[in-house]
Amino acid sequence: MGMTMPDRDMLPRTFQANVDRFYQRVILKTLGDLPTHETLVVGEASDMDEFLDRCAAQIDNYTANEAAKAFVLTLDGLFERQLARWARAHGVKFSGATDLSRAAREIAAIDVGAIGVASDLHEMHLAANVARHGDGGACTKLLAKAPQLWTRISFDYDDIAPAPVPTSEELRIGQDELRRYARAVVQFWGHADPLPGAVLVAPY
Repeated sequence: MGMTMPDRDMLPRTFQANVDRFYQRVILKTLGDLPTHETLVVGEASDMDEFLDRCAAQIDNYTANEAAKAFVLTLDGLFERQLARWARAHGVKFSGATDLSRAAREIAAIDVGAIGVASDLHEMHLAANVARHGDGGACTKLLAKAPQLWTRISFDYDDIAPAPVPTSEELRIGQDELRRYARAVVQFWGHADPLPGAVLVAPY
């Protein structure tokens, strides 16, 4: 009789596939369908139609950024739920994302720094907390860790609520960030996968 694999050994591959599907079928498709504009035009408009077009562009970019922040929050929550289920299946204590490194070492002898995902997973978690709570400790840490998320290469975002604008509202998440975060989660589960043929590198 052949050996049967423990159900818990199938969790990393299942989780990896679920995250990949969510990223490719939901995140990419949704953000790809939202209109965005590389640069917002400011200054006096020549007529009402031009003024309204500029307002619409501002709202388009604001809406796309809010959608991206919502996806960071969802992706981080999905990953944390997966981690908790994986740890529970192995009888290992897990009390949240801050337990990731210890749980990964204890369960699968994974060094998240050595496999190149620690920084992106940490950034994702901080960004999710900023999206959830606004200004606070996570915002301060993320600004120090990833100031590029606030850097304006071009004038492509403007908060549409009245001033003053909290620092957290100026956070901008783009498709490049979401790609990095999804890739880090997918590759983490690939390295945690004990079965033959594990996928260690995400195709994006």
